[in-house]
Amino acid sequence: MKKLLLSATLAFGVSAFAADTLKNSLMPVAEKKAPAVNLDNLNIAAKPIKRADSTVVATVDGIPIKKNTADKFLALASKGKMTDIDLLPKEQQAALIKGLAASVLIEEKAKKAVSADIKNKLAANYWAKQEMSKIKVSEKESKAFYKKNKKIYKDRDGKELPYAKVSKYIEMQMKQKKFNEKLMKKAKIVIK
Repeated sequence: MKKLLLSATLAFGVSAFAADTLKNSLMPVAEKKAPAVNLDNLNIAAKPIKRADSTVVATVDGIPIKKNTADKFLALASKGKMTDIDLLPKEQQAALIKGLAASVLIEEKAKKAVSADIKNKLAANYWAKQEMSKIKVSEKESKAFYKKNKKIYKDRDGKELPYAKVSKYIEMQMKQKKFNEKLMKKAKIVIK
């Protein structure tokens, strides 16, 4: 077990010099009479053991954190540069898990505290925002809408607002309108 742990640690970049230093540090001191650890056949290039995605790598308040969840969090935190927690040194693994723990707790507490009705509304809102983000509104469309309706865009004093101040708001309104039209296009409404 110690040899396996040692080889995993060495695989993360311990140089030959550092390995000799480590080997020498494990040699018994004259007073200790402990047997020497033989590192002659140590495979410095050994790859770390990779755990299965379903392996529990940590728990927070008894809630299991699986490797695949930690890997996704690592990918997000590293902007895709790292995707496997097992390739990190133990200290970095611990720091990553501590960072992930807060979101795991929030998610768990939300499952218990938020009603199904609110969850459904949040999911619907999220879905609608995702769909609206796919809708494109050209500047030409936006300016035409503004010119046609600029009398409704006024400040508190009743003065018309310039296009530059309301362009984002107009774009959002137009996306909402296009989204509703697309959504309702094939809807079958039956009034009883």
